[in-house]
Amino acid sequence: WRRDPFSLTSCDWLPMLTLSLAVAAAAENEPHYHNGKLTRYEIGPPSVLLSRSDEERLSSGKPVMQAMETGIVGARRLLMVQDIAAPPNVVMDRIMDLAHYDKMVDGVTRNVEYNREQEGGLQRIKTTYDIAVLHMKMRYFMEHEYDPEKRCMTFHLDYSRRSDIDDSVGYWYVEPGAGRASSRVYYSCECKLRGWVPSPVYNVLTKEALSKATTWVAKESVKEWRNQQQNDGLLQFVTGVRDAMEQLKLPPLPQPPHFVSRFVGERRAAAVRFVSNRRIGRKLAAAPSAPL
Repeated sequence: WRRDPFSLTSCDWLPMLTLSLAVAAAAENEPHYHNGKLTRYEIGPPSVLLSRSDEERLSSGKPVMQAMETGIVGARRLLMVQDIAAPPNVVMDRIMDLAHYDKMVDGVTRNVEYNREQEGGLQRIKTTYDIAVLHMKMRYFMEHEYDPEKRCMTFHLDYSRRSDIDDSVGYWYVEPGAGRASSRVYYSCECKLRGWVPSPVYNVLTKEALSKATTWVAKESVKEWRNQQQNDGLLQFVTGVRDAMEQLKLPPLPQPPHFVSRFVGERRAAAVRFVSNRRIGRKLAAAPSAPL
């Protein structure tokens, strides 16, 4: 048996990759190697055409992969599209819940915000991503630009800090769907790794990440929307019971005339004096007589 010299297992490439990452690890106090190699996405709706078969696939709950124009002649990027049974604000809220990516996105072990700025209607949020892929750990620093009014978020590396990956840019866009509580979400991402990277790791960070992105958003958005509906139903029930009890309250009785109140007060005082005198008489009768 002879082993293929070009086939590598994790036992072969993991020490090499670990060594290469250790030589130049991520550092928050060091700038990145460049200021961006990949073309950034722009805020706004995507330039994409969906066919009838695409629409049929989307209506069945399945995602669609399409090519997206980049604005550069001859250059296109892959774009994932998926319909989600939740309102746009719920979907966008899940996407922007960066601090809880470790609970929603496979491979993300931590995502911590370290800077936030507001410029008009545009929000800029910078976070540190810690990810684990096939027994490997990587760290990179990402800057997100979010426009709530346009329901769009783009991201790229924070080049003022050194990341373990060479470059990364991405894009989220959410629009209202066909139904009252439905959305259509668009996602695109391009990632460039630094140095030699084994194909399994490359696939997880690029191809698989693209295909799975809309899946986790759909799952978390539907779950959040159901929770909100349940909470709203409980609130409506409690409010309805309270309103019904308010309607069942009897009106206060009218105040009696003054002479009636005075008569009742006098009779009550006389009754108290009568009872007190009776008690005193009983005590005197029960007392022993003094000897003569």
